[in-house]
Amino acid sequence: VDVDVDGDGNIYIADSRNNRIQRWAPGATNGITVAGGNGEGAAPNQLRSPQGLAVDDDGNLYIGDTNHHRVQMWAPGATTGTTIAGGNGRGDAPNQLNSPVDVDVDDDGNIYIADTFNDRVQMWAPGATSGITVAGGNGEGDAPNQLAIPAGVALDGNGNIYIADTFNNRIQRWTPGATNGTTIAGGNGLGDAPNQLASPTRVAVDANGNIYIADTRNERIQKWPSTQP
Repeated sequence: VDVDVDGDGNIYIADSRNNRIQRWAPGATNGITVAGGNGEGAAPNQLRSPQGLAVDDDGNLYIGDTNHHRVQMWAPGATTGTTIAGGNGRGDAPNQLNSPVDVDVDDDGNIYIADTFNDRVQMWAPGATSGITVAGGNGEGDAPNQLAIPAGVALDGNGNIYIADTFNNRIQRWTPGATNGTTIAGGNGLGDAPNQLASPTRVAVDANGNIYIADTRNERIQKWPSTQP
């Protein structure tokens, strides 16, 4: 369902229905299970339908353990994970998540979570027992301060948050501390024209601010040029 890559070119794969994360080294013909892989469950060594992941510069894995409504952190070589966000049942309280689908992590170790069915993005600081809403959280909708089933989240080097706002067929950018987002891709209705998207589910941003979008129902990857100053 999701992939990430580290500085050495290792590919990490959210192998969702196998309830595991696989790592494939450059040129490998087989993968290695680096998280989960012990059946479906809520134990520290298990995952259930993980759908999002991120790897930091130290090789720590952050996993959106979607159906357990939590984010797990697995250190390199670990045989169990640690719940670092959510894990308090399905809900919309600050210490809860509802089907977190995607995650990203910044250089300070803050975790940004696409809290999909709460229509918000949550930020959990290292060691925090609750999250802070940094985008959305105002009910499902298409207003600038709303999201609708966000399924992807990514950060740039300036702390801007890019969100695949799936049911609104757009990509939103929220600057640090903003109370509203700006549409930077799509937002022109459901469709397959060059200025449209159809249920985008993932977003990535490169060092130049170009946006790459998994335009899911259009069966394509779209690149939108940078709109940053």
